[in-house]
Amino acid sequence: MFTVASWACLNGQSADSRSAEIIPGAGTYTIEWQRHYQLQSGLVQEGIAADNGTLWLITPTGRGKLKASLAKIGPDGQLLASYDPLIPLKPIEWVGSLTLAVSGQSVGLLASLVSDGREQIFEGAFFTRVGADGLGNPVRIASRGPQFLTMTGAGTGEFIAAGDQEPLTLVKLDSGGKVLWLRTFSPTLVLPTVSVGSSGDLFVLSQEVSDILLQMLNSSGLVLRSKRIAAKQGVVLAEPDGGCSLLFTTRFGGKDNKVYLMALDRDLNQLDRVETPLVGWGGRTYQLISSPHGHLIIGEGPEPNPRNKKILAEYARSGALIWQQPIFSSVHLPLLCPFRSGFYLVRGLSKGEGMDVEKYIY
Repeated sequence: MFTVASWACLNGQSADSRSAEIIPGAGTYTIEWQRHYQLQSGLVQEGIAADNGTLWLITPTGRGKLKASLAKIGPDGQLLASYDPLIPLKPIEWVGSLTLAVSGQSVGLLASLVSDGREQIFEGAFFTRVGADGLGNPVRIASRGPQFLTMTGAGTGEFIAAGDQEPLTLVKLDSGGKVLWLRTFSPTLVLPTVSVGSSGDLFVLSQEVSDILLQMLNSSGLVLRSKRIAAKQGVVLAEPDGGCSLLFTTRFGGKDNKVYLMALDRDLNQLDRVETPLVGWGGRTYQLISSPHGHLIIGEGPEPNPRNKKILAEYARSGALIWQQPIFSSVHLPLLCPFRSGFYLVRGLSKGEGMDVEKYIY
């Protein structure tokens, strides 16, 4: 079982480490530490982990329009620093969203801007390099047009920022935020998720009206192949063999919105498709990461539970379910932050109660 001990302390003080056997025969994942932090958790939790195990979390600091800090937690669980992003804004502008990404030894922060008026207008985006001693100077990477909500590492310190609405746009950045290339696609494609393979190929999964579109691009942003899938929403993960995996739903929400896991080869041929124990009650409320045996997935369970029970499960690369277990989180979907030798499980608690973090080693 994937067991979790009760919290022994508050404010980043360590609890006893121990080993938790998830399922007989699957080996053990060592829980290195568990901590509570009096940091606020947003409606959608945002965070990443660097290869060395440093954890970065975006934590709201005010009501209304987004005000947030960037918390840095060391591999040993110590809260090392908290930084306030300083984005140059016009009087009518505000930061609509912040997202983080890690690429090699580089960490980047993407801020998407919005302006008020009779209707919201997306005012572009800024990239800020996150260094060992703080935040660098913000660099504008896009002007008015697309809404930039996601960014991922592209290896060797480079990043891919993705925006949608007017139209779907991909921007490749170097470690300092310099634009290396920009590609645009159909304006009917929205809510992209992006994953980059070890060869540099990009996988982009976007929503359209009646289905989702998976595109495979080379490192220069040129489309190599694409595939339409009868589904409504999903996320994509590049695989070491050059293919990819998808976690997706065939509806936009509700009790019958089952979540499926699909594997595809490098030619985008389907290898397998399995139904998971997750249900997308609120839409794209699930996450997919790699594990030593295949994949870890987390999301809502089949019943709307007043105790906010979610499900964490591991699947083999063949698509076989290895184990599944309920995970409790007071308000939000727990966040999985993978790093080279393990992952963090971040649970946001009720308003004002902070967050719990567990570090697991493979």
